[in-house]
Amino acid sequence: MSIWQEEKSVALKKIDKNMEVDVLIIGGGISGLSVLYQLKDTSLKTILVEKRLCGYGVTSKSTAKITYLQGSLLRKIRKFHGSEVASKYLQAERDGVFLLQKIIKKEKISCDLKKSSSYLFCSHEKNLIQLHEEYDFLIKNQVKVFKTYFQDKLALKIEDSYTFHPIKYIKGLKQILKAYIYENSKVEKICKKDSYYEVLINGCLITAKKIVLATHYPYFLKPFLFPFKNYAETSYIVAKKVNNPLELNAINIDEDVLSLRYYKNYLLYLFHSEVTSKRGCLKESFENFSSFDYRWTNKDLFTNDYLPFIGAFSKHDDSFLFLGGYGTWGFSNATIGSVVIRDILLKKQNPYISLFNPYRNLKIERLIHDSFSTFLAIVKSTKNNVNNQGVIYKKIGDQDVAIYVDENKKEHIVLNRCPHMKCGLIFNQIEKTWDCLCHGSRFSLDGKCIEGPSNFDISFKK
Repeated sequence: MSIWQEEKSVALKKIDKNMEVDVLIIGGGISGLSVLYQLKDTSLKTILVEKRLCGYGVTSKSTAKITYLQGSLLRKIRKFHGSEVASKYLQAERDGVFLLQKIIKKEKISCDLKKSSSYLFCSHEKNLIQLHEEYDFLIKNQVKVFKTYFQDKLALKIEDSYTFHPIKYIKGLKQILKAYIYENSKVEKICKKDSYYEVLINGCLITAKKIVLATHYPYFLKPFLFPFKNYAETSYIVAKKVNNPLELNAINIDEDVLSLRYYKNYLLYLFHSEVTSKRGCLKESFENFSSFDYRWTNKDLFTNDYLPFIGAFSKHDDSFLFLGGYGTWGFSNATIGSVVIRDILLKKQNPYISLFNPYRNLKIERLIHDSFSTFLAIVKSTKNNVNNQGVIYKKIGDQDVAIYVDENKKEHIVLNRCPHMKCGLIFNQIEKTWDCLCHGSRFSLDGKCIEGPSNFDISFKK
């Protein structure tokens, strides 16, 4: 459990009747609620559905920093797209940071918002040139940035960044938007008709002219070949009480990422991030942090050209929209992305529509790389079906199952295939979940789907 998930939330109503709407938002994390907030005062009849409770997915597992000083990301975008695109992305992030804190202050949402100096530092001396290049790029884009030191390492510093409590923010938005939110409402099927969609939710039929998919992973979009246009990374995060918390957050520019912030009297420390398909043993990864008060993992999706997907999947049809693929920077991207989605739906101009459009051309070498990584993950997960980490893999009848025996000698039996792409599963010893190596689906101890892209459970029935 993350430190944020200690904050409890009361469920709102669920879908229990047929409805007709202009816009159906699927997913109640930071993305979906931000879009709903932007649409609440428009003429569009809009509802949001969430299959569990809003905010308790990826949103509740981040370090919750609101900053545009984002590690090595700007450098990667410059290298891949050029300085002009990188400058546009930087401005979008600055707009997102400004808008998020503006919403919190305007709506008087109590979410522990703190102004926090943000540091970008260099862990390895060989990468110092990258830090100097980042400084030059920020200065060129009129960013007020300073050269300084962080923990005896050369660093860049900005002042206009923030930290907050993500679940408290979500709860604040829920209170404002509760008339339009339906929780415990699972989407079972989406059918495209001529000029509208029929969506089956909790056995009820919802008719919608437009759909906004805000589910972190667009599991209803197989024709878009999304599994081959992104990759998932797993981050390892811990939190520990400290005597002298500081009003700052920091991240390094190196590939072996380190990121930290403070929350009240806790230090939050992200000490490792790796491609999910190459993930090692979580128990071993956390063994040096056994004394910490909280230990958890998070999953983030990265597009293969480092820019999020925000908008319609076709230049000829804006009836099905998506926002996601933020890397680890969901709060600024989701906030500015919600404005992009709103302007597409209202047919208004927005400078970031072209920057984030999901149907942009992607370089073939990255597409081949990610496709091959997906294939290797499937092979690796399939070969993982051996006795490992206290888990028994076997066949019961004609079904492959995995069995975990808990400390009370109770057996927890699940189907050992992710419903998304039939990858095998590994057991997460720290969080007691079944995880998919391919694209990061996660299931409870007894097989209930708690995180996509899978939309189905793996519960075993004899």
